Amino acid sequence: MAVFSKVPSIRRRWFFGLSILAVGLIFAVGALLWQVAELSSLSAVSEQVARLKPFAGVIRLMFIAVLAVLWPWLVNLATRTGRVDVTERSRLHALRWRVIIWLLIIELMIGQDLFGRFFLATSGTVA
Repeated sequence: MAVFSKVPSIRRRWFFGLSILAVGLIFAVGALLWQVAELSSLSAVSEQVARLKPFAGVIRLMFIAVLAVLWPWLVNLATRTGRVDVTERSRLHALRWRVIIWLLIIELMIGQDLFGRFFLATSGTVA
C-alpha cells in the first residue's frame, strides 16, 4: 500500500498548497534581494550574502540532525494516523540512515561547495 493511498485528494491539496507557498517565498526573497540591491551596491549585498553562508549551512545541518533524531517518531506517527501500514513502517525505519547520508552528501557537495574547493585545490590556486 502506498503512502497516502487512502486520501489522494488531501495529498494533492497539501502538495498544491505547499507548492504555492514555496513559489510565494521564492518571489518574496527575490523581491527583498532586488530591493536591497536597489538601495545599496551589489558588492555590499554580495558581502552580506557571503557573511550569512556559514549560518545557513549550520541551519541546514541542524535540520538534517533534527530529521535524524525525529525519524522514528515521525514514522510511528504516520503509522498511527493510518497513512503508512505496518509493512511500510519497517521499510521506512530501514531507510532512515540512507536518507540522512544522502542529505549530508548533497549538503557537502552543493551547500558547502566541496566540488569547487576540490577543483580549486587541485588546480594549484588557493583562494
